[in-house]
Amino acid sequence: MTKVAAVFCTALIGFGVGCQSSSSGASMAEPEATALPPIKVDLPPAPSFAASDIPLKFPDGAYTIHGLRHNKKLVCDRVQPNQPAPADCLLNKDVLVRGTLLEVYQCPKCPKGQTCKLCDQPHFFIGDKPDTKKEKALMVVDYLAPKQKPPALTVGKQYDINGTFSINSPTGFGSSDGLLIFGKMKDDKGLEFLSAATQLETQAQQGEAIEAALAAKREAAKHRRR
Repeated sequence: MTKVAAVFCTALIGFGVGCQSSSSGASMAEPEATALPPIKVDLPPAPSFAASDIPLKFPDGAYTIHGLRHNKKLVCDRVQPNQPAPADCLLNKDVLVRGTLLEVYQCPKCPKGQTCKLCDQPHFFIGDKPDTKKEKALMVVDYLAPKQKPPALTVGKQYDINGTFSINSPTGFGSSDGLLIFGKMKDDKGLEFLSAATQLETQAQQGEAIEAALAAKREAAKHRRR
């Protein structure tokens, strides 16, 4: 009991009133602790690292889309301005890519009597997996010339495609992640399908080979006459 309380209590005794000390041990009972229910936290799903299980290349040397973009990011994009690209940079080089066909662009039909925008140049998309999202797919462009019959292809099927890995194409396509300028591939019928540019290049090479063979024959004929 404090001194002030003791004095006050003594005064009360003088008037015949009792006083109970607060130090007798009686106190207000404290409320018992109550266990709170567990807190449920809804976290977003863990990010997908699906690309980590995709190889950069197949054993036979064909690249994956993941492999091409890995090369661009870690090799090509690190080149300083006005500096030549290193020899192992795949940009603007001919490569063999293996991927699953996800979608082939089809020009929307224009309703009769309406004016619609021009169709895009023919192109299609391939991915490392059948469920690859379109925004992460590799766009393959310049594979079909005007009035050229398209190859027999099946969505969901895996194909090997030769082409040039680039940022921009001659027909105006562009992708900061890189695209493939089509060169050649085998379709569902097992036929080799060539791009218009590849056909012209092949014809030029064949013409040069024929001209070289004729020149060799003429030179041999001169030697025989001697």
